[in-house]
Amino acid sequence: MSVLALRPDRLGDFLLSAPALQLLVKQLGSADRLTLVAGERNESIAKFLFPNAEILVFRKNLLSRLVLFLRLRWRKYDLVVDFHSYPFSTTSAVMALCPRSSKRIGFWDDGKASETSRKVFNLGVPPPNKNIHEMEKSLSLLKPLGLNPPKAREVVLNLPEVGSEVRSRVNAFYNQIGMGPGTFVLAIHPTLQKADNRWSLEHYAELVRKTASLPRVKIVVVHGWGEEDRLQRFKNLVAEIPTAFVLPDENVLFILEASKRFDLFVCNDSGLMHLAALVTRVLAVFGPSEPSRWGPLKAGSRNPKILRSKDHQCDSVKVAEVLREIRIILGHRRQKNPR
Repeated sequence: MSVLALRPDRLGDFLLSAPALQLLVKQLGSADRLTLVAGERNESIAKFLFPNAEILVFRKNLLSRLVLFLRLRWRKYDLVVDFHSYPFSTTSAVMALCPRSSKRIGFWDDGKASETSRKVFNLGVPPPNKNIHEMEKSLSLLKPLGLNPPKAREVVLNLPEVGSEVRSRVNAFYNQIGMGPGTFVLAIHPTLQKADNRWSLEHYAELVRKTASLPRVKIVVVHGWGEEDRLQRFKNLVAEIPTAFVLPDENVLFILEASKRFDLFVCNDSGLMHLAALVTRVLAVFGPSEPSRWGPLKAGSRNPKILRSKDHQCDSVKVAEVLREIRIILGHRRQKNPR
C-alpha cells in the first residue's frame, strides 16, 4: 500500500501529528511505502523521525510549489491523508487532489469551504472540537482506516538516537560551559518571533539576572531559525551575566539532543517548546493560544507546567511566578541529590 501524508506547516504542528504518523507507519508495515510532504523547516526532523519514508519538501516560493504539485500529479497513491486539513487549506487540498488516489482522508470544513472539503475528502472526518488537542485531532484522522488510536495520555512518540556527530558537538558545548556534578541547566527561549505569543525580552532578561546568583545554575539560551536579530538584542541585555550561554546551533536535532540535559526549559508556545517537551520538563508561559489545544506533551514522568494570566497576555505573567516554579523544581532536585 502506498500512502501520501501531508503536514507542510510549522514545527509544532508537525510534531503533534508525528504520533499519528508513526501509528500509520506501524499499521502499514515495512513492505508499504510512505511519502511525507513536510515544510522546509521540518525537513531534518521529518527524515529523523521517518527514516524509511520519502520526504518531499514544501517550500514557500511559487516555482517550488509548482514543481511539487507537478511531481505529485504524476504519482499514484492508494491513500492520501491530509493532516493539514483543518482549518481548510486550499494548498494542502490541491496536494491531496494532485496524485491519482481513490481514497482521501481529511477534515470536513464547517464553514465556507464545507461543500469543497466534502468533495476533496471522500473519506472525510467531521470537524473536530476547536479546543481538542492537536495531537488528538491528528489521531482522529486514522479512524476511517479502521484503526482505534490509543488515548492521548498513552501515546508516546518514538525517538531514534541522534547521530554521533551532533551528539559530539552537544557534548563539546556542555564541556565548554563547565558542566559538573550537580549543575542545574535552566534553558530559555526568549527569541520567539510571534509577538503576541511571547514573553518580552526584558522579562527573560530579568529572569536570567535573578537566577544567575543561584548556586550551580547554568543558563542556556535557545534560539530558532530566523531569530538572529532578537538573539543579538537579548545578548546585549544579559552580556554581564557570566553563567548565561547561547546554544551555538539552531538546528532542531542539535536542540533536541541538548534538551536532554535541560533540567527545565522556560519558553512560550512554540515549535521548540514541543520539541524540548519530548525529552525534558517544560515550563511554558501562554498568552492567547489555548493550552487545551496547544499545550506541550508529557515526557515520561516529567509533567509540563503552563502559566497563563487571566487576561491571556504573556507579559501579564510575572517574573516572580516563573522564578517561584524554578525554585520549587531546583529544591526538589537537590533534595534527591544532596551534596
